[in-house]
Amino acid sequence: MRIIAGRWRGIPLESPRGSAVRPTTDRVKESMFNLIPHQLEGLVIDLFAGTGALGIEALSRGASRAIFVDKDPRSARLVRRNLDRVGALSQAEVWVVDWARALRRFEASQESAAYVFVDPPYDACLWVPVLRALPAARILGGVVCELPASLDLPDEVGDFVLDKARRYGDIAVRIYRSRFGVEI
Repeated sequence: MRIIAGRWRGIPLESPRGSAVRPTTDRVKESMFNLIPHQLEGLVIDLFAGTGALGIEALSRGASRAIFVDKDPRSARLVRRNLDRVGALSQAEVWVVDWARALRRFEASQESAAYVFVDPPYDACLWVPVLRALPAARILGGVVCELPASLDLPDEVGDFVLDKARRYGDIAVRIYRSRFGVEI
């Protein structure tokens, strides 16, 4: 697993041992980022961060800050090691909390995010609950969901509507935009 593009292109990231974390493959990550602006700006949130690969890729491509969320302290340590590897610790916050608490904390901050990356454990089926919980008016670019291609998410969830959908083998990427029309 490596960074695909941007200022840290080609730098390898540390992956976990075992099957507790399922890192996004380089092929899917590259395809996913091809669906959003190549030059990112602002804050991104990497929910269910695991290795931090999605948030670090966004930082490499120009995002100014990233919040990495994972309730597993081992994953949080891995994210910090990967951030240190690319010299991005000062641009990041690592929150060791569950996704629901993280979203309440984000909402209380009154900040806006350019993109939120949602790649939860597949067996938890959290895409719809996350989309319903996100403050859509403060998500400026969109919510990027990685999921099994066999799963069919609705085209509208809460205050989000499907903008783009692609399939890469057994993985699907769906990008939702706020129905409030905010966009970066």
